[in-house]
Amino acid sequence: MNLFKAELRRIARRRLTLVFGIILLAGVVGLAVILASISSEGPSEATLAEAQAQADEMNEQNPDYLDCVEDEAYFEDNEMYGWVETDPEYQGMSHKEACEHFVGGWWAEDFLWTYTFNFENEGPFVIVGVMIVAGLVMMLLGSSAIGAEWSSGGMSNLMVWHPNRMRLWGVKLGAALTACAAGVVVLAALAFGLLVLVASLRGEVGVLDGVWWEDTLELVLRTGVLALGMTLLGASLAMLGRHTAIAGGVIAGYLIVGELIVNMVSMNLSMDFPERLSLYTWVGAWITGRVELVGGYAGFNDMTPEVMVITWGDAGVLLGGIVLLFAALATWSFQRRDAA
Repeated sequence: MNLFKAELRRIARRRLTLVFGIILLAGVVGLAVILASISSEGPSEATLAEAQAQADEMNEQNPDYLDCVEDEAYFEDNEMYGWVETDPEYQGMSHKEACEHFVGGWWAEDFLWTYTFNFENEGPFVIVGVMIVAGLVMMLLGSSAIGAEWSSGGMSNLMVWHPNRMRLWGVKLGAALTACAAGVVVLAALAFGLLVLVASLRGEVGVLDGVWWEDTLELVLRTGVLALGMTLLGASLAMLGRHTAIAGGVIAGYLIVGELIVNMVSMNLSMDFPERLSLYTWVGAWITGRVELVGGYAGFNDMTPEVMVITWGDAGVLLGGIVLLFAALATWSFQRRDAA
């Protein structure tokens, strides 16, 4: 019998897989239903005109905004806003729009109390959220698949028929990662289809041009790799502890206690950019591609804040190193320890 196919079949037929699969599918459908119920097709012309009138009335009461609109050289002459003309967001704006954006003018959107789901802007992040949840579930399934065999004695029995431990471990990891990839792809595709449908019926699809597809695919691919890494980490922890609870306990312990300790330590240490001690910061950098941490000022006479940039490459090295370390420890443990 093909060991890889048998392992895939075992993972697919487990009761826990069925339960988690139903919960995930129901969750994605439920999310789409909620977005459809709270989203509207956009404000009417009358509502938009009323909101614009309210915004104009508020702007007329803002002297800084009025000075900015009346003075075309406002940003050049005012040292406080001297950085505006070099800001990328300024490019392409009219002077009035720049005053609204940077000086604090009111927009019609500030007085609209309706929500319209925009797939172009919000869809990718909703899909990424679905994939992250799917990755966490797959991590639990991967650790459970390994831990259950140790608890039941199935692993010891399997090694009688397949004494090559490295091949056995490799097959189990491969099956867990394959199941994870399949599950994440299915859920991401389902979320994509449902969200486009919701945007078409109850919101706005937006402009899905080449740049949008390129940025979205990068976001989704990095999140998919993160889900695979979580699955590998869960399986490795279960192999190290030979019990599902070990993997779940370590992960839950870090998420609850570990982050609390990190926050307490960072608050009491006189160090720049204490956020870099948190694993969430590095995960965010990996998913979004870039995170900027703002620290103190460069000097007494220089009020420019210091900035630390973490790219997806930096985050990939750290997160990948952590996962590979536990995978290597699990491999060594399985190779050297007794099966009993």
